[in-house]
Amino acid sequence: MQENPSPEEPPASSESFPGPGIALLLYAALALLLTWPLVMHLTDHVPGGNNDLWQNYWNFWWWTTALLEQGQLPYTTDLVYQPGAVSLAFQTHSPANILLTFPVLLVAGIPAAMNSAILLGFIFSGWGAYLLCRELIEDRRAAFLGGLIFAFFPQHFEQSLEHLNLASIEAMPFFLFFLVKLVRCGGWHNTVLCAVFFAINALFSWHNLLLILPLGIFLFVWELTRSERSRLGVVTEATLSGAVAAVILLPFACPMVPEILRGETYFLKPPPPVSKGIDPLFLLLPAEYHPLWGDLVTGVYQRLRGYGSVGFTCYLGVGTLALWIAGKCLEKRKVSATRRRFSWALWTFLFLFYLLLALGDPLVIAGKQTSLPLPFAAVRNLPLFGTLRIANRFVVPATLALSVLSAYGAARTFSMLRPGLWLDRRKAFWGLLALLAVDYLWIPYPMRTLPQPDWTEEIKKAPPGLLLNIPGGYRARGADDLYLQTLHRRPLVGGYTSCIPPHMEERVQELPFLKLIFEGRPQVESAVAGGLKDVLRTLPVEVVVIHLGRERELLETLRKEHLGTWKARLYNPEKGTPRRILDETRAALRDLWGEPIYVDDEVEIYTR
Repeated sequence: MQENPSPEEPPASSESFPGPGIALLLYAALALLLTWPLVMHLTDHVPGGNNDLWQNYWNFWWWTTALLEQGQLPYTTDLVYQPGAVSLAFQTHSPANILLTFPVLLVAGIPAAMNSAILLGFIFSGWGAYLLCRELIEDRRAAFLGGLIFAFFPQHFEQSLEHLNLASIEAMPFFLFFLVKLVRCGGWHNTVLCAVFFAINALFSWHNLLLILPLGIFLFVWELTRSERSRLGVVTEATLSGAVAAVILLPFACPMVPEILRGETYFLKPPPPVSKGIDPLFLLLPAEYHPLWGDLVTGVYQRLRGYGSVGFTCYLGVGTLALWIAGKCLEKRKVSATRRRFSWALWTFLFLFYLLLALGDPLVIAGKQTSLPLPFAAVRNLPLFGTLRIANRFVVPATLALSVLSAYGAARTFSMLRPGLWLDRRKAFWGLLALLAVDYLWIPYPMRTLPQPDWTEEIKKAPPGLLLNIPGGYRARGADDLYLQTLHRRPLVGGYTSCIPPHMEERVQELPFLKLIFEGRPQVESAVAGGLKDVLRTLPVEVVVIHLGRERELLETLRKEHLGTWKARLYNPEKGTPRRILDETRAALRDLWGEPIYVDDEVEIYTR
């Protein structure tokens, strides 16, 4: 017979609220509330991001076009970096997001599919972390708080504005949950589900696979050394689970293999020009878009923010950190025989290990770079892990570990409360839930309308041939042109993919005018008229679109107007071209091709 629970520490598993079904509904309600008004604009708005937002949007469109219209796999294209065949083997497709929301995509369109993926990401991130915490700690209320932390921590919100692939972290806790169940209980269902969620996590983003893998290995070894089951049996089931995951992933990995075997290395991108680790100061500084006290910290972000791209926000939450510490302070040495031992030390190690990697290299404190080297430099030299160029992404597994620790701290806190006290467990639960939710508030959720310019219809009347956007781009500067292509559907000279094919890099070097209009501040000597003639003589360009709204001076003015708001990110002067160059280009096009066929406040369109 089992021993009775100790009266000093009644098992929290006896609490029936919230059960899995109620927890899922609560996370859904929280997701709708904390992303308000996203649910009201599923079909006509997209998150308020930039650059990679449009690359993800284009992925949904291209997969639909390739599979349903062209009858081909979406791993090659003739729509960007033209002329020439372009491989998309190393593109950040995020096939799990596309395939899981494909019915929504077909019925309601791309914005609805993307927004649904974001909402589902918040909901199931919470639910997966709830199941993991409940398995490890056996306290449903505490587990729910752990799920809330992992679902709604501020960097998750910020990544969801632009990086749908990186914001899709919901499979991570499910993988760990079924990994623990596999070791503790075995069974074919745990073996298969562990493999399925590992594969889904990878198909959201290959980087997510690399991020969670060390945590999974640590946890597996820890559970294995403490398992009462046959270790050989556990290892056999884990090996089988790995084989199932490999079978699932193989079709999606196959396009990359031939190129790697041919010696292609363009997928190994160089480190970013700015170190994108996290600044420890901002671990304790609330997000700048918090509706209650965001204004108090906006000035600090403006002065000390190391880079403008999403991922910089790394606030962990004062309440969350307090629960982590409370878990140790309130830990009892005597544990009932009916309860599994939770290792605060193990999960603290995992949290600090990932947090240290997230600091990047070298350490930056309060916006000032130090000379202190950090372990992230070594990670960059490991096989495959070298593709993890952005250190701040390690905040995700760090927060997952912290959510488990915080749940444990909440469980220890609840164990100190007894019925009849003015503060009982139920009141403490709802109080902590409210405090954590308010601490992580990011409402209203930033959203932007989808441009529907009239000129995209005019282009469809032009003869077949390539379209050259001026200014445009072949890196992030070309992101807006990907969205516009989903409207006019013409092949582009530029574009924006995750990995730039070598032939495009060479073309830009060979044609200085392309370098002039495709890069922010290129060091190039090129006469505009002569350089434009070389491009039009070399490439089969039939349409040129001059984007008057991308004039650098105009973008600088608009950014100043929106300074201190999320909209400031939408107006990046580095994506523009000086007025002088645009004026010279317009004059040269008039000399070569005559007057534009279409003019409005945003564009002038010329055809050969």
